[in-house]
This record gives sequence, C-alpha cells and structure tokens, in this order.
Amino acid sequence: MILDNKQKTLLPSYLILAAVAVVFVPQVVFGAGCDFKRDLQSGVMGDDVKCLQVYLNNNGFAIAETGVGSAGKETGEYKTLTIAAVTKWQEANKINPAKGYFGARSRAVYKSLVEGGTVPAKSTTSTTNGNALVDDLLAQITGLQAKMKTEQGNVTVPKKVEDDEDDSDTKDVSDVKKAMTEVLDAIEEAEDAINDSDDDAAIDEAEDNLVDARSELFAALRSYLKEDYKKAQDRLDDALEWTDKALDEVGGDSEKSEANDLIDELKDQVDEVEEEIDQADADGEATSDAEDLLDEAKDTLDEAEAAYDDGEYEDALDLAKDAEDLLDEAVDAIGKSDSDTESKLEDAQDDLSDARDDVETAIDDGEDVGDAEDLLDEAEDLLSDAEDALDDDDESEAEDLIDDALDLIEEALDEF
Repeated sequence: MILDNKQKTLLPSYLILAAVAVVFVPQVVFGAGCDFKRDLQSGVMGDDVKCLQVYLNNNGFAIAETGVGSAGKETGEYKTLTIAAVTKWQEANKINPAKGYFGARSRAVYKSLVEGGTVPAKSTTSTTNGNALVDDLLAQITGLQAKMKTEQGNVTVPKKVEDDEDDSDTKDVSDVKKAMTEVLDAIEEAEDAINDSDDDAAIDEAEDNLVDARSELFAALRSYLKEDYKKAQDRLDDALEWTDKALDEVGGDSEKSEANDLIDELKDQVDEVEEEIDQADADGEATSDAEDLLDEAKDTLDEAEAAYDDGEYEDALDLAKDAEDLLDEAVDAIGKSDSDTESKLEDAQDDLSDARDDVETAIDDGEDVGDAEDLLDEAEDLLSDAEDALDDDDESEAEDLIDDALDLIEEALDEF
C-alpha cells in the first residue's frame, strides 16, 4: 500500500479517532442477533427494541408473563414494562444507575454476556471501569501505530516507560491515564444527568459542553501520543471543567465538586461540634462518648481528604458522608454516657437490621432462606426483652439475652 504525503500526514489523526471511537461510538452487538447502534429509552421503537425484549424474555427478565410483551408477543416499543425489565437486568449485572436506560454501559455488558466474556464490574471507586477503557484505548492506539510503523516507517510509537527509567516519566504516564479515567467517568455521569433532565434548553447547553469536553479529550490523546504528558494533563483538566459545566446546566453535581463542597462544610462543622462539646464539659455534662465520636469523625474526614487528593472522588464523597453522620452522632451523645451493655444492645440491633436486609435481598433473588425469618423474629423478641432488662437495671440478664439474640442472628444467616 502506497500513501501520498497528505495521507501520511493524516495517519496519526485517523489512528486517534479510530481508537477513541471505542469509547464514544455505540458498539454493535452480535452473538444474540441484536444490533444496537443507539441508546434505548422510553418512547423509542424499532427492531433493536424488539430484539432486546426477546433477549430479556429468554434470560429471566420477562417483560410480561402473559399477554402483550410476553415471550413471542414482543412489541418493539420501549415503554414501562420494558423499562422495568431492563432495570432488573441492570441491577442483576451491577450497572449503575439502574434506571432502565439502555445506554453505552448496558450495551457493553450485554455484548460481554452474549459473547461469553467477562463483564467489566462497575467499581465503587472511579478507577476500575474507566481505567479498563483507558488501558484498552491506549493499547489499541499503540497497536495501530506499531502496525503502521511496520508498513510505512513513518509513524512514531509512544515510548514505553521501562522499569529502570526515570520515576517522574512513569508518574506522568500514570497521572495522565488516571485523568483519562476521571474524564470518561465524568462524561458518563453528565450523560446520565442529561438523560434524567426534562429542561430542553439546559439539555442543549449541557450537550454543547460535552462536545467541548470530548474535543479536549481528543486533544489530550494527541498530546499523549507525542509524549507531551503535561499538555495532555492540561487538556484533560479542561475536559473536566466542561463536564462540570454540563452537570451544572442540568442541575447535577459532579462527585468531585460534591465531595469538595461537603469536605469544606464539614471542616467548619467539626469546629462547631468541638466548641459545643467543650461548653458541655464545662457545664458538667457527660462528654466522653461525644468526644470519641468526634475523634472518629475527624479521622474519617482526614481519610476523605486523602481520597480526594488521590482523585478517588466517589470514595471521598462516601467517607465525607460517614464523617457527617459521626458528627451528628457526637452532638446527640452530649450529656449521655452509655454503658457497655447498652452499646452492645445497639450493635446487636444494627446486626439484626442488616440481617433482615440480607434476607430480603436473598428472597428477591429467588434464594431459599429456610427458617431465617423466624429466627430473626425470635432474635428481635430477645433484644426487646434485653431492653426491658436494662430499664430494670438488670445488666446481667440483658447481656445473656443479647448473646442469645446474636446466636440466633448468626444461625439465621447460615440458613442461606
């Protein structure tokens, strides 16, 4: 194959665009006959919708058991029953948010399932799903360039960072890949917020902002290929700014901005709670439990800040919310001094609540829970008796009742 100079000049751009299409162009899914070239949502119609309905009906997520929508009577219309079935399928495959919108993430999972591959898990952190996309994207870019270099001798492959090279180079590459992950997750988050919005004007503005965000991502990829990691990082920072603007337009908040705002707010709240505890102590009120909870809140807030600095914004937000709860508990604990038995009772009641949630989840999943529900009812009665015993200042009796209840809870969980 012989290329003229103009074609040779354009090759790197084509390589970039081809690789980026992996992320931004809907994937065509084979293996079960469904050819998804668009997102599916409420109100759309077509053969692709009908194919999805057939797939759901044949794989345990029935549109309807009988009548319209049931197996053999699929309609090709994306309405309430289909949305409900897709939502259940998304929940079963850990796709978040599970709202019945069959978008890029759902199509990717569907493709993996029907082709017998491994479904990429949606992580609780912002790295797993995005990093998988970034690694795949960059690997494809490098592979395409290597092939072209062999054939044409005019395409430069990005330098691979070896173990014995300068640590700063390794860090630069790592930082850029991490930022790409963040941008991809932020774009997905903004797209979800746009889909949930019903403000046409805001949607138009948000979509324009996402066009700019993707443009900056393209530019960042070009800089990455030229090994200009600083410029790539700057472009990715700009892309994040555009996704934040898109979220603002449709009334959403990025996890980054939400985490940052909450952390700042909690820093002030820590000072306020500390002053409240000091005043209560000066007034002779019990504050030991409140002080312990405040210390725990401070530690959790420190962890949230560390997660934020590491770019783990989802973890940072979760930790900040935990710190917020602990601060509320610290205020409530002012003037109170729980005995060890009272604390043990509270912990047992929490264990009971968690066990009931586990049983309900198991039932929803069609699992046989045996006598678990009856055992938990017995445990609840024992904890109620323990509470009465504490009211009568009989801590020994309360301890025995709590221990018996905990044994029943453990026995219940062993039932499934």
